[in-house]
Amino acid sequence: MSNVDWNAVAYDNIADPMFEWGVANIAKLELKGNERVLDAGCGSGRVTEELLKRLPSGEAVALDFSPQMMEQARQRLSKLGAHVEFVEASLQEFALERPVDGVFSNAVFHWVPDHAMMFRSLHRAVKPGGWLVAEFGGVGNLAKTLQRAQFVAKAAPFAAHIKEFEAGPHFEDVASTRQRMEAAGFTVDEAELCIRLPRFELRERYEMFLQTVILRQPMAELPESLRPEFLEQVSRMTLQEEGAYIFDYVRLNVRATA
Repeated sequence: MSNVDWNAVAYDNIADPMFEWGVANIAKLELKGNERVLDAGCGSGRVTEELLKRLPSGEAVALDFSPQMMEQARQRLSKLGAHVEFVEASLQEFALERPVDGVFSNAVFHWVPDHAMMFRSLHRAVKPGGWLVAEFGGVGNLAKTLQRAQFVAKAAPFAAHIKEFEAGPHFEDVASTRQRMEAAGFTVDEAELCIRLPRFELRERYEMFLQTVILRQPMAELPESLRPEFLEQVSRMTLQEEGAYIFDYVRLNVRATA
């Protein structure tokens, strides 16, 4: 998998669906307000900021692997002072100075290559009896969207630049995820798939989302002069097949105790 960092400013501007899903999941957390919570993959800090509203006398550990995302998160959350601890690390192999009461994660785990390692690291980070609540891409996620992009990538003039189409993330099934979590020491309380179909009204916003989030890695293989045409072809196919600018998301929701 190629190592293409995120455009954190663009992501912060465009990722409304992820933000809305994250806020909805935060609302379901049973928090007293004084906990220490790990935001596992904090991104630009937009969702972390919402999490901290539920922790008036607690703190959040904002962890992310991307230097650009961490810089954006630091800028957004710096005003919160000691309520935030920043950790730039991979979820596969990290260690915290102090354990957390719970782990929250939104739209991140599918970017982590080794989920067995990740769940072991997460289990080490949480106190005994603590909790983990996460939503991430599940099997079948973006299948139609990626199929369209692969179709376009195989045609001229794009095929000369995108030798091997690789979007980056991998999407796991319920059974494999449950097995890995249990092997790491978690008791799985919930693991299920759900379908989400975010819609963009404007083609420009749809294509910006494609470039910034979903097709970040293959787009990096193209010269800048070809990127608008590539995005336009994918978005035109989507509109023809779906009648709207829609993404076919499948999310895997998990709840567990340590």
